[in-house]
Amino acid sequence: MTGLRQRMSRLADAAGRRYILWTTPTANGLPNAVVLAAFPVLLLIVVVPLIAVGINGWSTGWMHQFIDTGADPNLLAGHPQVTRTDEWNVQSVWAIAQVQQGLPLTNGTFPGGMDTTLPQDLPRNDITTFFRPHLWGFSLLPLDMAFAWKWWIPALLLMASVYCFVVTVLPRRPIAAAALAVGFYFSPLIQWWYLATTIFPLVWGFVALTAVLWALKTPRRLGSWLWALALAYLTVVMAMGIYVPFIIPVVIVVVFAVVGAILQAHGRGMRIGTLAVRAIPTVSGLVVGALVTVGWLVAKAPVVDAFLNTAYPGDRLASTGQGDLHFLAASIASSFSEALNTQGWGLLGPNASEASTFFFVGAFLIPVVVWAAIRLKRSEKRLPWMLLLTVAAIALFLAYVFVPGWDGLSRLFLLDRTTVGRLRMGIGFASFVIAVVLAGTLSARRLRAPHWLAGATAGVFLLSQLVIAFVAFRTQPQLLAAVPLWWLWALLSALCIYFFARARVSLAVACFLIVCVAATAGTNPVYRGVVDLRETPLSQSIIELDEAAPGTWVGVGSGMTTDFLLESGVEAFNGFQGAPSEQMWSAIDPDGDEEFEWNRLAGVSWVAGPGEPEISNPAPDQIVANFDGCSEFAAGNVDYVLSDAPDLDTSCLTELGRFTLPMSTMTVYEVVGAQR
Repeated sequence: MTGLRQRMSRLADAAGRRYILWTTPTANGLPNAVVLAAFPVLLLIVVVPLIAVGINGWSTGWMHQFIDTGADPNLLAGHPQVTRTDEWNVQSVWAIAQVQQGLPLTNGTFPGGMDTTLPQDLPRNDITTFFRPHLWGFSLLPLDMAFAWKWWIPALLLMASVYCFVVTVLPRRPIAAAALAVGFYFSPLIQWWYLATTIFPLVWGFVALTAVLWALKTPRRLGSWLWALALAYLTVVMAMGIYVPFIIPVVIVVVFAVVGAILQAHGRGMRIGTLAVRAIPTVSGLVVGALVTVGWLVAKAPVVDAFLNTAYPGDRLASTGQGDLHFLAASIASSFSEALNTQGWGLLGPNASEASTFFFVGAFLIPVVVWAAIRLKRSEKRLPWMLLLTVAAIALFLAYVFVPGWDGLSRLFLLDRTTVGRLRMGIGFASFVIAVVLAGTLSARRLRAPHWLAGATAGVFLLSQLVIAFVAFRTQPQLLAAVPLWWLWALLSALCIYFFARARVSLAVACFLIVCVAATAGTNPVYRGVVDLRETPLSQSIIELDEAAPGTWVGVGSGMTTDFLLESGVEAFNGFQGAPSEQMWSAIDPDGDEEFEWNRLAGVSWVAGPGEPEISNPAPDQIVANFDGCSEFAAGNVDYVLSDAPDLDTSCLTELGRFTLPMSTMTVYEVVGAQR
């Protein structure tokens, strides 16, 4: 038995020596090439088979219940999220419409067409797709694999970028870096807002920080230029996503952190001239990316102008001081995020997406950052500027949320272009950066925060979760019922904060990973392929009818009429529009009296009702008009009608086909003109 123990001990020692040798940084303190590539390569090995079999997390399976009875054979685990309508009822439907129409640059569904680049970001065959890596699959792969590609490529890029940033700061900890990357990927806000427009700003942010750190740490130019090339590409990728409310917070954090990193390097003795030379690759990458973006925006100026001139969202500006105590509580309630998976958001927000947040581990570590700054100032006569200015970015966001009266100054930071809820993206990003950089700062100097300070910071978080639980118990006990282990996640989160403060990185990372994965592992389904309405008899009938006698359609009744028409690829007055089509709306509202109602980023749908179209907005992003088959609008502009509305007047319509679905009966009509 003793001999076995000795052999095991020798094997463990040998493995430890190999691991130390494998993770030995370069002379400049950067990760070696093997460490840098290890996790991205592993991600590729995992992701490629998933794409090959069409596995993804999209919620298109929600539509299965409307077209078929029984269990969905493609739903492998979890359940579709009805809340994610922007995904399953907008982007996915439009993507299939694009495939049906041959991936054109101008989609032909709306009369007059719709640009596919802004703001819908649809798959298309044009040169700009080079900067939409998540859409490449639609030009190269079968539909099921294309949707899997669209899901996994942003995930791969996010986890790889997080990993590269972490191993740049902690080059001897690739396993911890991989775990942090996976944990961050499972952050609630990322999973509930899972779109390229959400993820690519974060990818850009981590790559930008990594590029700057490499430029500051090494005089060798190859690595810096390679990171600059990635930064140039991702600058365009991020900008083409066009969702400014997520872009601005990330950019602000990067600017603050980069200024801090430069001040820190200068404080260590790096001369301004050396800093300027080191900055050339990174600045060049940003300039190239910015120039490509500006050129693209100039080419798209008419579409951009039309979009900015809409009544909603238009060129809207937010103001300071819009947050309240409820917003603060919901933002830090990460221990209760699991409740969002079962629609138990209640106290946390109006819906699961708006209620989602991050585990703000770094924000709760700010007292430790202050302690570390004091220690370094005393011992080394310099400050950890990267940490301090990243904390300043969080302070800026919090001031914008809670302090009114400085709108003019806030516009200098473009904060008026985002919203209070979207600033969680910036706080979450900054918080993660703080945790990683603090771990690197403490580990490099073998510093640990005192037990009392580490315990106090962890205790503040734990107390906040107890207060939220108490309020939920008194007002909305269903929230606690939806997440019975909230106390465990709160305890593990507090331990994570404590271990980061004590520089026990492995334990902190383990807690972080468990908390994040537990919160959202059940958020999105494990789904094979995509629900393709073109495979249904109804859609095939629509396609055959329109090919034989092309015409313009209107879907009247439920939202499924819109989905069927879009995926069938026919011209229709239904769909979620970007910049409104002048041709389409001049037919519906020839006098322009209701421009305020239709000039908006919104879904266009129809209900049965007498007379010419009258337009209303049940919500800012919804346009509803009444349809009468005997109206002048119908007679002059509509050839076919798809309806499941029982109150539709059919006196001017001829029935062409009827289809019984699990939840409705869809009828196809031809408009034959006034009969009364």
